[in-house]
Parts: sequence; C-alpha cells; structure tokens
Amino acid sequence: MTKQWTVQCGYAAYFANTVVVEAETLEVALDRAIEMANVDPCWKALDHCGDTFIDAVAEGADEDPWQEFGSAQPVPDRFREHGAPPVVTVIISGDMVQDVTVTGGRAHVVVHDYDTDGGGADLPHDRDGKAFAPTDWGVLS
Repeated sequence: MTKQWTVQCGYAAYFANTVVVEAETLEVALDRAIEMANVDPCWKALDHCGDTFIDAVAEGADEDPWQEFGSAQPVPDRFREHGAPPVVTVIISGDMVQDVTVTGGRAHVVVHDYDTDGGGADLPHDRDGKAFAPTDWGVLS
C-alpha cells in the first residue's frame, strides 16, 4: 500500500552584489564588504539556481515536516542540498599509508600517524597530548 508524505523542497537562488571596499587586511575587507553588500539594494539574480533538494519530510498528508529544527524523517544524503559526501579511502600496508583516494567529490585529506616511536617533541599534538606525524595529501577528487 502506498503512503502519503509531506515534503518541503527547496533550491538555492543565488544573488550577487559586487562592492568595492578599502581596508588594511583581507579579513577587514571581507567584513566591510559583507556589511556594505547587506545594505546595498543593487543585488542581482545570477543565471543558475541550484538543483532542487529536500529540506524536510514527514510521513502523512498535511504533516509538519519539521521537528526540533530538523527533518521529521531522515533525508538521505543524495537528496540534501550538498548531496552525498565524498568517500575517502586510506590504504595502509606495512604500517604506512600507501594510497589515498576520494570518490564522489573533493576532500582535503590529512593523515595523522601516531606511530612516532617515542619521538615527537617537535611534532604536533592532539587534544589528548599525543604526538602525531601529519601527512597532507592535499585536495583530492
């Protein structure tokens, strides 16, 4: 038997406003640009709106699809605004990272190796104070 569902769909409608600001640093310039853009009436719609995605869903007709600031039913990743996240696969052999691959998107991959053989005074430490050797694989796709 089929069921009824109440589904809120949405899409990202992108607007842009280009402003010119003066500032001593990049961060100050970006803060000022946001302030200026927010009060400027010259916003323009861009040609492409985002793909339609699901905000929230509830089983039943005329149900509230929202519960406690989230969807009443879980929305599968592929239907969300950002889609399914990329999958990062780390291949370890012989106590060493041999390869890292990313499928389904782009990700910045950093591997923390805790097998430091007691060394580590000059290595970074995690929140628990354990030393690790970081390897930055960069942004992969």
